[in-house]
Amino acid sequence: MSKQISATDAKNNFGGLLEDVQALGRVEIVKHGRVVAVVLSPRELETRPDAVGSAESAQSAAGGWARTHMIPPELARRARVTRRSPGFDDD
Repeated sequence: MSKQISATDAKNNFGGLLEDVQALGRVEIVKHGRVVAVVLSPRELETRPDAVGSAESAQSAAGGWARTHMIPPELARRARVTRRSPGFDDD
């Protein structure tokens, strides 16, 4: 089962979009009457080998991180590193 929502609704209600993806497995984002993006849950992606060749090859090519993480570990590590810009003031 899938659902279509407008790009504006997806932007303005991102939390709702994620809830719909979790519940339905797939949500199509429509802009000017055309599907411009499809958001899939990890569960749905695993059952759709046509989306990335095959689920097993996609997972092994990604080093196995795909089952537990949404982004590659190296990007997650970079996102956690915080650097204060020059002139940053805590007050």
